[in-house]
Amino acid sequence: MPDHKKRMAQFFRLLGSSSEGERRAAFTALLREMQKAGVSWTDIGDVIAAGSEPGCGDGKYTDAEMCEVAQAARAEGVETGIKIGAARASNGNGQLTLPKPSEMAEYCHDRLSQLKDDKQRDFVSDMCVVTRRRTHLSRGQLAYLASVYIQTGGKY
Repeated sequence: MPDHKKRMAQFFRLLGSSSEGERRAAFTALLREMQKAGVSWTDIGDVIAAGSEPGCGDGKYTDAEMCEVAQAARAEGVETGIKIGAARASNGNGQLTLPKPSEMAEYCHDRLSQLKDDKQRDFVSDMCVVTRRRTHLSRGQLAYLASVYIQTGGKY
């Protein structure tokens, strides 16, 4: 957290002091810090309105934004599941055969421009490094790597 945010939070807390003098000093210091940081009272009100209840997360995302992220993840998972199911049906034995994790990571890394976002690009770059050092990935890492591999046109 930047220093000005920490200081503003401290001064804001001091507004609840039982000492009149301490409250006045905190208010003056808060105004000065807000001016330095370019923060208005409207900005503070917006943060409070958009935030969460005390102790319930950091309020970075609204409920609507979280629903949108969950729906996108669910849609991506369904699409990947359909592709995997089609692959199993087409090879006749009902099993999906994928290349080694290192090969999938290299394949995806060669196609970084085709990946949908920085999260996938960062993950693929990390997996290239990890698979060079060791052969075993966690189930989650392997599943996500396979998903990205299939999305970029990898053969199974």
